[in-house]
Amino acid sequence: MNTEIATHSLELLQGGYEGVIHLQNCIRRGELNAPDIAIFETMGELLDILEKSMAEADVPHRVPEINANLRYYLDGLMQDLNDDQVDRFLYDFRFHFYSLYRVLEFEIAYIVERHVDKEAYPRFYPEIVDVDHHEIVTLGEEAGCKVSVVLLAYNNLAVTRDCVDSIIANMGDMDYELVLVDNGSTDGTKAYFDSVPGAKVIHLKYNIHLVKGFNMGLMAAEGRYTAAVCNDFIFTSNWIHNLMACIESDPQIGYVSPGATSISNMQQIDIPFVSIADFQERARAFNISNPSKWEERVVLLPNVLCCRTALLEKIGYYDTRFYRGEFLDDDISFKIRRAGYKLVYCADTVTHHYGSLTTTSDHLTGSLEEGRRSFFDKYGLDAWQDARMDSTYLEIDRKYLSGAQTLLGVDVKCGATFMQIKNRIWSEFGIQPDLRLCTTEPKYETDLRTLSDDVSVIERLDQLPEVVCGKLDLIYIEKPLDTYPEEASVVFGMLARMLADNGSLIFYVTNNISIEAIFDMLNASASLHNRRIYVRNMLLTEARKHGFGQAAVMDFIVERGPQATRMIESVAKLLSGNQETQARYIVAAMKPGYAMYQLKLEAIPD
Repeated sequence: MNTEIATHSLELLQGGYEGVIHLQNCIRRGELNAPDIAIFETMGELLDILEKSMAEADVPHRVPEINANLRYYLDGLMQDLNDDQVDRFLYDFRFHFYSLYRVLEFEIAYIVERHVDKEAYPRFYPEIVDVDHHEIVTLGEEAGCKVSVVLLAYNNLAVTRDCVDSIIANMGDMDYELVLVDNGSTDGTKAYFDSVPGAKVIHLKYNIHLVKGFNMGLMAAEGRYTAAVCNDFIFTSNWIHNLMACIESDPQIGYVSPGATSISNMQQIDIPFVSIADFQERARAFNISNPSKWEERVVLLPNVLCCRTALLEKIGYYDTRFYRGEFLDDDISFKIRRAGYKLVYCADTVTHHYGSLTTTSDHLTGSLEEGRRSFFDKYGLDAWQDARMDSTYLEIDRKYLSGAQTLLGVDVKCGATFMQIKNRIWSEFGIQPDLRLCTTEPKYETDLRTLSDDVSVIERLDQLPEVVCGKLDLIYIEKPLDTYPEEASVVFGMLARMLADNGSLIFYVTNNISIEAIFDMLNASASLHNRRIYVRNMLLTEARKHGFGQAAVMDFIVERGPQATRMIESVAKLLSGNQETQARYIVAAMKPGYAMYQLKLEAIPD
């Protein structure tokens, strides 16, 4: 792949698009003539050229599978014309051929992106175009119905039937359309979808896998909102009404999703049940719309990808670079937030998840790392390290959160854990606190600005008073205090002056005798040279000098593999001289990775 081939490929795609639009306009006018029909033959030649050009691409792609579907529908459209099947021709052109060509455009645009000037091709690269919020609202008002429920299925017919039945049974009086996407199934899913009354059915002759399959359904959606779901879910009473109540409560909310019985990202809701019928009854009692259970998130898993339909179009739907679907959820979250919208987890609504049946064929060995690399290459951030929450926020004592109206987050990466502290204050005390954010790492600024208008980038911790005005009720520092060059006495004195009376301070300190710290010491790690060593009692004594009291300190054991665990035990035996009691003490001291300190400002010394 080189610049010449890449540019030529995009120019060919653009020419093909102009041909497709010409055909679309002819169809709308009812004036499809012989010269126009010849465009279909030209399109077949175009697909051959593009597929050959992509054969040597150095990134994984699905151009052959997409083109196989396009050729199938090209042949079908020509047959429809010969057989005078006008309705079928119009349907297949709009919901199959046109959308498949758009999917192909996104696929090739991704393949060649390193070799072209994206600014010259804004239609292929939506991320370079600002989202017009007024346009999103206007397009929503022109929608054909309130919500499009889009379901993607690949085989697993029995589960798919249960999913569809649960959707239809629980839509109530909602004005909706049902879009069913058969992603090349071979088990009767096609015939079943065709039998569902009133459904808009998308059939793919050949499986184009999760990302592109979903995009086919999203492109077909004509509702103001789109709720995209996998076929391995069971939906419940009020599920869609609760999501609508949330997303319509604030025009800045762009994406909402409910909880599920089996899911990560702290979106799991544990409801014991003995049968699906029993679960439905329990869910009926649980699913009561409750704004105090709405949590603004940095990353949201799409148990349901419930978004404004026009917004999905403007951001380019799911990103095709996530070949197997891993980290697709992180990416769509980032795209929507960076477009200027909030993500909200609706913990007032539960669904049942069987567990990754839709995505099993794509999730192969190494696919997690593949997706993680794709995310890093796109954003320069690690989705796990930089954008996922740490459950330690659940251990913060309520008294340190009570009454907090103003929060300052310092070095909170992309803000995932910090936002959960904000959510706890809302849920437990009914307060929506004012958020302020500071970071010493500029790479996080873009995402922090999606959470607050008050964001500052500083070089040193002691610059905080220069950029933060007014008194604060809570200061939360996520980066370990021992990694800053400032002395503890300087830090505590500065923070005490910034806090309001009875304000709270929460921070972390690395365990300097953890197995990781010992390895750093043995390897002469650069991070060790820049780290201060704090002893707990001495640190608390210093904090008290500056008016901090009511201290609570908790140790946290980090996740480790079996090799690290064995290493801890070996080191403990060596240091204890095989004395069992001493060895257990050393193991207990080495296991924690860090400690969380919670302090209250009781009085500022004169």
